[in-house]
Amino acid sequence: MNQTALFICGLVLAASLIGAASFGDLADSYYAAQPKSEAGRCPASVEEDKTIIGHSETVFFGAEKSMVFDAKVDSGAETSSIHALNVVAFSRKVTENGEEKELLFVRFNTADDAGRSRQLERMVSRIDQVRSASGTSTRYFFREVVWVDDTSYEIEINLADRSALSKKMLIGKNLLNQGYLIDTNQAYVITRAISAIEKL
Repeated sequence: MNQTALFICGLVLAASLIGAASFGDLADSYYAAQPKSEAGRCPASVEEDKTIIGHSETVFFGAEKSMVFDAKVDSGAETSSIHALNVVAFSRKVTENGEEKELLFVRFNTADDAGRSRQLERMVSRIDQVRSASGTSTRYFFREVVWVDDTSYEIEINLADRSALSKKMLIGKNLLNQGYLIDTNQAYVITRAISAIEKL
């Protein structure tokens, strides 16, 4: 039995002899003399572990950084999104571990903020309903590498016609949850605006 347990047993015995009120006084004196443990971390300290990001940031798309976007950062969006037109879904036979599978792919046209147009094909990770300001729509999702500053993240991205919107790409919570907090009063906190990048 350790010293603390022995001491408490002694207090209980003393309490039985001199009364409960005295036991309470003895216990209070004992715990007041003990060193105070550190308090748990408050939300503010948790926030200090996160990187501040602006409401707009320059991000690169693809493992080779083949496209660049002036992206809107939106904590209200569950997943990130990219502008896409002429979206066509099709099946393709793929061999994995010697086994042939038929998987769903999507082909789409997009253009980045450096004026480069691309027709891309990506394997569909899922199809889901997405709610936005313009209503609910069915979206194709795929996985892609996105770069923020010098850090890359492989995240899920959905396809949307963003022709009527100011930004061709939207960064949602699935990237923000990697350790970012938005400062809605600032833009390009951790990246430079596309106009300031010498080489794209």
